[in-house]
Amino acid sequence: MTPASPATTLHPSRTVSRNTGLLIAAEAVAFTLASTVHFITGFTDAAIPELIIAVILGLGSAAVLFQHPRSWGMAVTATTVATLGTALGLTIIAAGRQDALDLTFHAVALGALGTTLVILSRARGRHRS
Repeated sequence: MTPASPATTLHPSRTVSRNTGLLIAAEAVAFTLASTVHFITGFTDAAIPELIIAVILGLGSAAVLFQHPRSWGMAVTATTVATLGTALGLTIIAAGRQDALDLTFHAVALGALGTTLVILSRARGRHRS
């Protein structure tokens, strides 16, 4: 039997539930739909960042759903980047266009992403069995 590496003993794996992976996937789908609407209406300034956020969330979700050994870190990173991007987008919308539907989408998305981060922070203490 070989000894565990220092990284394994100092930073044990964290478990992220399949439901959390599905939640992140749903957030990715929501950003994909928002991006599609903005591409159709010709508002590429919003469509491109939303598509990037959708891809990042999709990668985080895939890491969880396919049980990648670093899924917790990947999910936290993806959700954090999406949260920061959404907060920036919400700030830009509030200062500029102030479209009610856009404001609502970004506010709800920000709440969902924040909730996902809370769920992920609670998963931090759980270890694989």
